[in-house]
Amino acid sequence: MAITPMKLATIVGPLSEFDNVVLECVINHEFHPEPAAGVSRRIKSLYPFDLNNPYADLLRQAESAAEHLLLKLDYRDYADVDRDLDNLSDYFASLDRRFGAMAGEKDALAKTIADGANILTQLEHLRGVNIELSEFFKVKYVKFRFGYMPRDSYDNFMPLIKERGDVFFFSTSIEKSVVYGMYMTPRASVEKVDALMASIQFVRTRISGRVHGNSDQAVAYIEKETEDAKKRLAELESEMDAFVNAEHDRFLSAYSFIRLMNDSYNIRRFAAHTHDSFYLLGWVPDEALSAFSQNVSKMSPDSVIVIDDPDNIDDYTPPVKLKNNFLFKPYEPYVSVYGLPSYNEMDPTPFMAITYTLLFGIMFGDVGQGAVLALAGFLLWRTKGFWLGRIGCYMGVSSVVFGFVYGSVFGNEHLLPGFKVLEGDGSQTILQYSIYLSLFVLACVMVFNIFNGIRQKDRVKIFFGSNGLAGLIFYFAFMGLALPFIGFGKQIIPQKPLAAVLIAPALIIFFREPLAKLAARRSDWKPKNPGGFITENIFELIEVVLSYMTNTISFLRVGAYAISHASMMTVVYMLAQTAKGGHNIVVLIIGNIFIMCLEALLAGIQVLRLEFYEMFSRFYSGDGRPYVPVIIDYKKRND
Repeated sequence: MAITPMKLATIVGPLSEFDNVVLECVINHEFHPEPAAGVSRRIKSLYPFDLNNPYADLLRQAESAAEHLLLKLDYRDYADVDRDLDNLSDYFASLDRRFGAMAGEKDALAKTIADGANILTQLEHLRGVNIELSEFFKVKYVKFRFGYMPRDSYDNFMPLIKERGDVFFFSTSIEKSVVYGMYMTPRASVEKVDALMASIQFVRTRISGRVHGNSDQAVAYIEKETEDAKKRLAELESEMDAFVNAEHDRFLSAYSFIRLMNDSYNIRRFAAHTHDSFYLLGWVPDEALSAFSQNVSKMSPDSVIVIDDPDNIDDYTPPVKLKNNFLFKPYEPYVSVYGLPSYNEMDPTPFMAITYTLLFGIMFGDVGQGAVLALAGFLLWRTKGFWLGRIGCYMGVSSVVFGFVYGSVFGNEHLLPGFKVLEGDGSQTILQYSIYLSLFVLACVMVFNIFNGIRQKDRVKIFFGSNGLAGLIFYFAFMGLALPFIGFGKQIIPQKPLAAVLIAPALIIFFREPLAKLAARRSDWKPKNPGGFITENIFELIEVVLSYMTNTISFLRVGAYAISHASMMTVVYMLAQTAKGGHNIVVLIIGNIFIMCLEALLAGIQVLRLEFYEMFSRFYSGDGRPYVPVIIDYKKRND
């Protein structure tokens, strides 16, 4: 439940052993490489490696071949692969060429079949033409056009067409909504006539050069040609499947080798070298450091590993690898949406897991609906691997727990005893407890901020800031005065002592920057522009006060959603009421489904808003960068 401790490992070894170290100790191991720029600044004789990757083009060739062969990329053992790059290139090119020839024939056959279907459709509407169809295309002075038009156009405009001397139309098939036919026109008038016929919605279809004889003979010929093409296509598909199956393992073995070598070669952009040595550095988790060091020593006995602690390094910032148990881990994607924690920050994942689950249950407390939500989340998680499904399980269980607190089962609050939100002063009570919950939660996040300040050695965060020790005291004193004034709770501590307590932390927050500099024994603690300093900090102090109030009041939505849920379910039961005193089960089911989907979505979003804006913003920066070791995913294309 923390951030994994990291160490910066610098490997210095013989230049001739660089590739072996990368292949055996870096690739697919716990090693997050860093650019050697920091080392290069200290050692003037270091040079960058040649970055002209000899495997890059070959990898693209392999991926292109896999795409053409419709092969899914995956890992295969490459121990027996011919590692000559020219031979591998020839192999991939040969695959592409041989399979491409078959694919080209397949496309040609598919086109023949598709064109045949279109030609047969055309010929069906030329059944009345009993002359050699090809003769239409040999006429020297006349052009023939085949096609169809809407029946309305034929009925309305054909009398006018018949009166023209430059076009002659005759129908071959008159149907209910469309008329098929052909027209002839002198070649000199073809453009004008084509435009005229198009204006009355005549759609031209082209009679293929594949037809021979009259319409009946042409139909028989095209049907036979199409049937032969289908048979050949089935044979060709079998040949292609057999070809791919025969080459499958050999291809993936060759691809796996090229992918490994390509990604290994790319590590050179992080490294540097002298004339006889290489320098490679990266972050290794503390728990994996011993095994990593032993592996390097085994593969390259002449190499030296220098281990540095992050606190002693200025040039590099450690990456972040979260380490949470199985209960809290599902919430890591939520944290990543806001941003990973910095290396010297606390991981907020456990806190978010607890508060998110708790607040959702308060807002959506119902035994029946919670059980359905938990079941739906479980199914999404187990069948689809959807990470949000596990969170749905937790939210559902929390809803069930608070459903027993409220005594609510599918919105029915008469089956179980419990705290009834809509009875008596229940609504006022749950709103008050929402405010009390906000006091506790905001106090926690201020304590977290102080803890982060201790880790970062930041005095403002620890003592002087609005979320530090002074801010914590100021917050409780201010809320002790403000909440009774707006009707939430009674005045337990007298106002005058609380007002007196406010003064000291308010002054500390106001003068936080000079105080921090004085604590650090800096001589420049005095503001250069006193007037500007005072004006700026007055407005900032007002903003601090307003943020305390708005963040606290924002938690009213927790109680408000609990009230809203109970109210909406009351409406559902009113709508389902029948004249005989019972309830319409269909209305109850539909109403529960609607309320469950709507309220669960809204409650989930509102709790996330509370987490990000009211809690995280007070103690968490989210400026960390992820820990990314070089792990090859053979199933993914190389971008």
